[in-house]
Amino acid sequence: MWNLILLVLIVVFLVLPVFTYLIFWYEAANSSYGMTLDRQSNGKPFVWLFRGILSSTCSNILVVCLFPLGFVKRLWKPDHDRIRRLTPIHPQTDIRVHTTVVLIHGIYHNASAWTYYRWRLKRKGYNRIYAFSYSSRNTTFWGIYEKFETWMKQVERDFPGGDVVMVGHSLGGLLAKTYAGNLDGSSSSRIRRVITLVSPFKGSKMAVVGLGPLAKSLCYQGPLVGELQNFQPATQLPCVAFYSPVDNMVLPAESLMPPAGWKGEQTVPMGHVACLYHGPTFERVLSYMEEGAGF
Repeated sequence: MWNLILLVLIVVFLVLPVFTYLIFWYEAANSSYGMTLDRQSNGKPFVWLFRGILSSTCSNILVVCLFPLGFVKRLWKPDHDRIRRLTPIHPQTDIRVHTTVVLIHGIYHNASAWTYYRWRLKRKGYNRIYAFSYSSRNTTFWGIYEKFETWMKQVERDFPGGDVVMVGHSLGGLLAKTYAGNLDGSSSSRIRRVITLVSPFKGSKMAVVGLGPLAKSLCYQGPLVGELQNFQPATQLPCVAFYSPVDNMVLPAESLMPPAGWKGEQTVPMGHVACLYHGPTFERVLSYMEEGAGF
């Protein structure tokens, strides 16, 4: 029994990161991105790859350790009564108090993906923090989206006033983009910003090795990607996409590039999941959350 557990841990923590980065390097070396990577890394692409493998291994350990927290539902929605008692009447007193933050995790994960972000946001004074959680098994993107849309209506009923900021990781970013792009002007007026972390805007070639119909639907330049291109947030809504130069799950790298009208920002070299636990990336996300909010 223990031998089996040890084998699974070795695969998850070491073999999987190395395997995905071998595929990443094969893809990069056989395209123009290899030269881009060489130039950006000052001739040290393998140092960046090592950083990617190391960050991927560490983040996988955190994912496994924190995953059970995703089932503690009270952690992922605010205490409405307590917040209403403590919230000042006038929004201008502190915009953080009146901002609702919606966090959306990626495929195969759960709300525990946002453990670090939730902790940092609460320390910054944010209390209206929601994390949408969904199962990746035996479902489709549109099946999840339908549940997300219903869930968002409840969030808006909980706190009808104030701004909404949406932050999505990977597939979660596609859900946020689709939701913002599917709203009419009156509904979208509360959304102040959409922020995505390493989202596969054009799908990923790694989807072919994914498990289940949801993963398969995210194939590079596939039908779902074509459908989602029709859902673009209004031009006046600021949208930001963060991407890593050595993302090991979204291939090719161009798939990470956001749609026209979005701002793209490259992070330091790190794995696909590592941005959820990277302090400097959180600080950049926070700066965009608060940009134009009156601070």
